[in-house]
Amino acid sequence: MRYIRSVIEQDLSIAVDDVVTADLPVNPLSHLNLTLRFLNLAAAEATRAEILGLITRIEILFRGGAIQSYSLADLDALSSILLGNNPIISNQVATINAARSYSTIIPLGRQLYDPNEAFPGTKRGEFQIRITFASAFTAITSVTLQLESTELMGATPKRFLKATTLTQTMASGVENDVDLPIGNVYAGLLLFSTTVPTGTVFTTTADKIRFLINNVEHNIAQANWESLHGDLLSRIGHREAYDGSIDDDDYSNYALAEFSPGGRDDFLVETKGASSVVLKVNAGDANAVRTLPLELVDAASIK
Repeated sequence: MRYIRSVIEQDLSIAVDDVVTADLPVNPLSHLNLTLRFLNLAAAEATRAEILGLITRIEILFRGGAIQSYSLADLDALSSILLGNNPIISNQVATINAARSYSTIIPLGRQLYDPNEAFPGTKRGEFQIRITFASAFTAITSVTLQLESTELMGATPKRFLKATTLTQTMASGVENDVDLPIGNVYAGLLLFSTTVPTGTVFTTTADKIRFLINNVEHNIAQANWESLHGDLLSRIGHREAYDGSIDDDDYSNYALAEFSPGGRDDFLVETKGASSVVLKVNAGDANAVRTLPLELVDAASIK
């Protein structure tokens, strides 16, 4: 077996509000490398949040339907969890016109280069990526995009990773139901809580969660935000804040409900045939929670 790494977009100039759509390769696809190159606009280092804010939506589309859909910030967290390390931002200097870059990976399976877990071969034009850029770039100028693919020649994947975003505004002080997709195997849930403990208060939008299938608690009878956030950091290793703050880590608003510890299949959750799959969120305030179900889809189901 061999793999082929190719360039899809080479230093494509990007302006605000741009939407870039490109065809993806037809052979089984392990992952994509997405790189942004840019300059500091002023004599101040563009922050991590400003860099991640360049892209509002990344979509991997098969026959027009979303296989993956999330913001760059959510991809940053997802990629870090699966790969065990966070993307590196180069040339961390506060110099006007400093040449800098940010690079991350879009995985189509839980591990890279896995011939059993990748997106299967397709016909030309069926498989695409669509990237939507923000309506304003803060502290950044001269943005260019690089996009590369890694195909697995001769592979016959059995399943692939699906990750789409559900956003729901919570009712404060009660348990909220977040209805989740039914039909695929779950490897976990990536959670974003708008409010998290900081300063002198413990207020958290996603304060506690339960996970139910057919109204029966499954894997998670109850878990607190702080421990779920700790689980996420255990997957990637603790990361001090990129911008030098001693108060928070780079993923302070994210948590992980883990159904695939160590990449194993022992605790994967089957939802095929279920009548309901629900994440119950006890909310500490009335802000939004984003949920990204990490689904493993049978490759034969898309033929």
